[in-house]
Amino acid sequence: MNKTRIFVIFLVVLFMTSTSCRKTLDPIDNDGKVSFLIRLPSIAIARFEARCISEDIFLDQVRIQSPSSAFFVEEFNHQRIPKNEIFVVGNHESVDGLWLITFIGTSAITDRDFQQIVPYEMVIAADDDNNN
Repeated sequence: MNKTRIFVIFLVVLFMTSTSCRKTLDPIDNDGKVSFLIRLPSIAIARFEARCISEDIFLDQVRIQSPSSAFFVEEFNHQRIPKNEIFVVGNHESVDGLWLITFIGTSAITDRDFQQIVPYEMVIAADDDNNN
């Protein structure tokens, strides 16, 4: 009788721990946004290096608005881009000011659509030799 009771308690504890420890983690941070980092290797031309730092994505489109209000669209056709893989967007004339880069796609993990706007402040400093 004692062994049966211990065995039943063991089974109940085993069942409770095995079912309560299951947890699905959402790869997107708490605010629900897919996050991107952008850098500009050279100010000679507005060719941005971007990467998604939160998760793998399927990228549909990138929209770029320059400070002069020019609007450019690049199609990626639902291309899978792994987390932290660098990809290039833009190939336009550099203009001093705030650029707005909008990434449109779907999370590869959660299958949720996103539209994330990333501002980039381009500062083109005057050449010191021209000031003499």
